[in-house]
Amino acid sequence: MSNTVTTIGEYAFQNCSSLESVVIPNTVTTIGEYAFQNCSSLESVVIPNTVTTIGEYAFQNCSSL
Repeated sequence: MSNTVTTIGEYAFQNCSSLESVVIPNTVTTIGEYAFQNCSSLESVVIPNTVTTIGEYAFQNCSSL
């Protein structure tokens, strides 16, 4: 069994208002719905080409992006 992250779940970082940047690893294929919703300080997100699905509203109200 592998210890690698393949999915960022729904609501995983919702309302993390101090989160400023995210680098998603190459092992991730899915970003869930509302995963980063209301992360108002989020300025930078690096999404690799391995991500094939981004859920609805994943980055809703990320006003600094």
